[in-house]
Amino acid sequence: MLRIVDYNAAPTHMRCVLLLGYFDGMHVGHRALVATAKQIAAEAGCALGITTFYDAKNGGQIYDFNERCELFASLGIDFVFAARYDAALRATQGDAYLEHVCRVLDVHAFVCGEDYTYGCGAACGTKNLQDFASLHSILLHIVPMISFCGEKAAATLAKRYLREGDMPSLKKLLGKRYFISGTVESEGRHVGRQLGFPTANLHVSPCKYPMREGVYAVSAAIDGAVYRGIANYGTRPTFSDDTFVLEVYFDGYAGDLYGKALTIDFDFYIRPVRKFANAAQLVEQLRRDLEAIR
Repeated sequence: MLRIVDYNAAPTHMRCVLLLGYFDGMHVGHRALVATAKQIAAEAGCALGITTFYDAKNGGQIYDFNERCELFASLGIDFVFAARYDAALRATQGDAYLEHVCRVLDVHAFVCGEDYTYGCGAACGTKNLQDFASLHSILLHIVPMISFCGEKAAATLAKRYLREGDMPSLKKLLGKRYFISGTVESEGRHVGRQLGFPTANLHVSPCKYPMREGVYAVSAAIDGAVYRGIANYGTRPTFSDDTFVLEVYFDGYAGDLYGKALTIDFDFYIRPVRKFANAAQLVEQLRRDLEAIR
């Protein structure tokens, strides 16, 4: 089970290999770092840890903290060393940051990418990290940058794909389908059920970086089976509802999803959100949307 170690925790004396970075999206470059760190940790008999922030470092997050923890656990990481990106942390100088990390954790080795920066104003880089590691007899492994389609594999590229609604490219970059996790809430007016399309509604965390509004082909595991569906990501203009919500209809599912925790995987973009003249036109379009995923 993934353990969360807070930045301000008392010393744990946990011997570990520690991945340094933010790891917002866990793209293919991040996965290369994890693979390297896992091998080092296995050889040394150490726990494998990863640094991240509870909140957004710069703009919206590709995955929120809980979603990142899901990913970290799935990749075999033992613990998360998590900090709040607040004024105090932003003002912390590079060596002071690393010294604090090493007071809380017993670091056997650091693993990072060649473009890793840290400390106040991101003033420190891998050369500073090399000096610190050498002084404190800590191993350091710097992994070369990974390219993706001729560009640097980075969160900025993932965010571009989100803005464009390009789920196939995003899947290739992230190493798996992009997902949103949450708990199903009541629809309120139950309009979908009245139209013959009962939906599961998830309110998207405001921390997340917004993707292109529209209707998407999605899937989710429910009660041990995988169901495909159509999801409206945005508002519901046909019913003059400006509430921003992820509203999913699962093809062939007839149970009650209220209160269930779901992870919605996004396959591809179908069409933009539209305002229809009446409910009948909306139903006809939903039937066409279903044909696109069958």
